[in-house]
Amino acid sequence: MTLVAKHLYFGLDPLSLRDAANRVLARVPEEPSAHAAVRLEALVEDLRLSPGASQTIVEQMIAGGVLMPVAQAANEFALTDRFRAIARARIIDPLPRSDAQMLLQHCADIAAKFNRTAARNKYEIDSIVAYGAWMSRQADLADLKIGITGRHRAPVQRPLIGRATAQTEGTDEIRALFERQNAFLEVKLYKRTTDIPRPFSVVYRAED
Repeated sequence: MTLVAKHLYFGLDPLSLRDAANRVLARVPEEPSAHAAVRLEALVEDLRLSPGASQTIVEQMIAGGVLMPVAQAANEFALTDRFRAIARARIIDPLPRSDAQMLLQHCADIAAKFNRTAARNKYEIDSIVAYGAWMSRQADLADLKIGITGRHRAPVQRPLIGRATAQTEGTDEIRALFERQNAFLEVKLYKRTTDIPRPFSVVYRAED
């Protein structure tokens, strides 16, 4: 897991969150398969916040899949794999907006090249939009979310050599193409741009 500096997770900065997770883990067996659960009082102590603030963070952690209430045990919570990942997380600097702008332009160039050259893929990229943190006024971004829509590729004029991609292979190839460009990119494919969370900004649109 990677946490981004200058951004809050469950109301805590990354270093405070990672330190708190390690304090909690020190209370339970090291073997992941062993019973690992802690009481609310211990969580409040290890978060080093007021009881009210800690209660709010615990509720957010439950919603985020970091903690899981233990059935038949009031105020006791199991630690999930995601919680253990937080304790081992790497903290990195955020993505400056200027770098994000260049990355989006790079994605547009990649899309244009893919549409020209990836003839074996049954799909081509129709549009790419940026949304989420990109649409805020933040100077430093924790992630860069892009939504991609596709369309069926027009039939080629001559037979292709080799096997064309199957339906799921075609979309997986497009997703992987962008995910490997930069660790900050979060890529999701949509059927239509109207399905993408607003507001968003169009980064690329294929020619008709």
